[in-house]
Amino acid sequence: MGSRGPIMRVESSSARRRARVGIWAFVVLAATAPVGSRAEIVDRIVATIDGEPVTLVELDAFSEQVRRRGGPEASLDQRALLDELVLEKIIKKKIESLGVAATEQQVDGYIESIRTRNNLTEAQLRAALEQQGMTWEQYRTQVRTDIERANLINREIRSKVNVSPEEIDRYYKAHPEEFGGGPSRLRVRLISRTVPDDASPEVRAAARAEAERIQKAAADGENFAELAKAHSQGPAAAEGGDLGEIAPGQMQEEFARALAGLDPGDVSQVVETRSGYHVLKVEGRASKSDKPSPEVAEAIREKLYRETMEERYERWLKQDLRAQYHVEILL
Repeated sequence: MGSRGPIMRVESSSARRRARVGIWAFVVLAATAPVGSRAEIVDRIVATIDGEPVTLVELDAFSEQVRRRGGPEASLDQRALLDELVLEKIIKKKIESLGVAATEQQVDGYIESIRTRNNLTEAQLRAALEQQGMTWEQYRTQVRTDIERANLINREIRSKVNVSPEEIDRYYKAHPEEFGGGPSRLRVRLISRTVPDDASPEVRAAARAEAERIQKAAADGENFAELAKAHSQGPAAAEGGDLGEIAPGQMQEEFARALAGLDPGDVSQVVETRSGYHVLKVEGRASKSDKPSPEVAEAIREKLYRETMEERYERWLKQDLRAQYHVEILL
């Protein structure tokens, strides 16, 4: 009688048919050992992907690979590792279905580019891999996986991500200081109640009380410019206390601290300085530019593109891609 192939192999089409009919069945792989040893390996199905089995033997092999590779996945429990294995198999199925598998020429070209960038001969590269405990074939397999995943991402995600000029403008206006175009100057009005250096405590207390009364009136909505004209003893009183546009770094330290965090229309608390008591109002902010320069716009576009890619990739990988396949976890 002619030789026959293994009849209990899990990956065979007959095993797949048995898995669909009896998904909870155990698959027994009997070793061809002497009768006395009774050696046998018991395998079982721990998950299915569109009816195709994922076995415990595969999971154990995957766990060993993860353990050797190290990294955060090495601490995952068996169920979490099974989820990772299922995801890897789904990715492989998607790569095959889309026809974006890496060719031998792509693998060779990628390795050649690695050698060139690192100024290594093939012998030196092989020696470096051997020091890391990786064979040449294992390295080629890793390169192939990297290329195929990049092909898949380009096909499914990268080509669908776009950052519009409107998004760039919105981000610039919300975070201009990140790109050197921040709100660098403030338009400020000032009301001051001054006191001489040798003023008595009673005189200083009366000046503070008057400044607090003015501050309350301004905070309650009274016209700040009119209050300044009527009560300010400081600069530009006749112009309603309008100091024009001024950078925080050009102000007295006490004023800069009082204005920090205030929005246009806000009135500060009473500010005490050696010269007296003061109330400030932010009339507006002046940006260096309403629109980002081309260099800044490109930096913003790259930032938004990268963030959008990361967000889309995570959602696609964990939700969208997996939803395309019927997965049953039996562990």
